[in-house]
Amino acid sequence: MRVLFYSVALISGAACSQQQAPEHELVMRAIETAVELPNGARAFGEYSRNYALRPDGKVVAVYVMPWPMKARDSDYGCEVILKDLGSRPCTDAEKAEFAVQENANADLFGRANQSRWFDNYRDLPMILDGGCDLVTIIFDPKSQQIESMQCNGEA
Repeated sequence: MRVLFYSVALISGAACSQQQAPEHELVMRAIETAVELPNGARAFGEYSRNYALRPDGKVVAVYVMPWPMKARDSDYGCEVILKDLGSRPCTDAEKAEFAVQENANADLFGRANQSRWFDNYRDLPMILDGGCDLVTIIFDPKSQQIESMQCNGEA
């Protein structure tokens, strides 16, 4: 019965609404319960877990390491590299701009141990190479099986 429930929820479409949210939660939990991360992957709770329905009816999961959000204190500096390969300290305006960019990246990549459903699979976070900092999982709701799981390539 549970298999049929998951399948019906996923086949009904990718658009997220208040009524579909509980079904998406169940699908995410089903995948998270079944997943065994590949060798080289980090601990499960370190990843931001992101899910979406593909046009073929399968669920793609992208587990990605969250964007680093290091404390800004005297241990961390900000420098601008100059054309002559020298450097200078960041201005207050540059520090503020960097903070805005860092927060936008955090919103894109999510937070550690957070599960998120996306209405469109094209909106899932993506990085080039990165090894096991990004793990892609394909889940078939009809068979309730994980079809593939792999770490991203490395440059």
